[in-house]
Amino acid sequence: MAVTAAVVSLFNPSRSVLDNAAALLSQTDIVVVVDDGSPHDPSDILAELEAMGCVVKRLATNSGIAEALNTGIADALSSEIKPDYILTMDQDSLLDPGYVAALVDAAKAATVAGVRVGMVAPATIRGLPTRREGTEHGIALGGEPIQSGLLVPVPVLEDVGLLRSELFIDGVDTEFYLRCRDAGLKAVIAPNAALDHALGSMTQGRILGVPVSIAGKPLAVRTAATWRYYYIFRNRILLAKDYGRRHFLWALKGFLADYRHLAIVSVLAPGRRERLAQAFAGVAAGFAGRTGRRQAAS
Repeated sequence: MAVTAAVVSLFNPSRSVLDNAAALLSQTDIVVVVDDGSPHDPSDILAELEAMGCVVKRLATNSGIAEALNTGIADALSSEIKPDYILTMDQDSLLDPGYVAALVDAAKAATVAGVRVGMVAPATIRGLPTRREGTEHGIALGGEPIQSGLLVPVPVLEDVGLLRSELFIDGVDTEFYLRCRDAGLKAVIAPNAALDHALGSMTQGRILGVPVSIAGKPLAVRTAATWRYYYIFRNRILLAKDYGRRHFLWALKGFLADYRHLAIVSVLAPGRRERLAQAFAGVAAGFAGRTGRRQAAS
């Protein structure tokens, strides 16, 4: 029977993470939670997580989601019972019953069919279909997945390596997916798995302060936290430098999607000046080759 370990990155967690951890504990053999240097002391929540049965690790400083997950993965791999699979999770993702079993079953079915599995993603994320890339030997394949709710066979991590911590956040999952693709590994879709995960925040679309409606319904616009636009645009350039020649269409589609999104939220969502400033700073940093956490201006 397959042994699974879940690794969760935390940053200023709320008490809702306790329910999410309970769902993980009911479906996996090991749960490692890693606090990524939260400035708001999460000691009480971490103590409750530990009492529930989670392994708790704390980073002294905010080092980014990749470093937090790598810390948890390393701890899970050093367990007395070595896991066969690692499930990477965000703190705000909640698993449906049977989620992990569905991903493991999909991995096993793909292996039996002769597909080299790099990762397994759910078929839907909060009702939105996962990107598809056709089929191979009857197995549904996906495009680049999101990190949360992603199941990775341990031999893959041992062969291609862990996540790139210098990216800090945004694009970490994309880089791992592209690295796996270059190694001939596939992203498999688990047809019976769905993940409840928040994909950004929704805000009322406005133009010059006037709410926008379409067919009588208020127009909702999805945005990321303003500071993340620096990493989104910086890391897109860093990844294009590394992978753009081998994956030109991926790079082109990614740039078009990012700048289309920026144009839409600049017109319709508040905070456009700061958002644009973050994006332009990220572009400059990407061309300059800067990595890691953004340093505060002196």
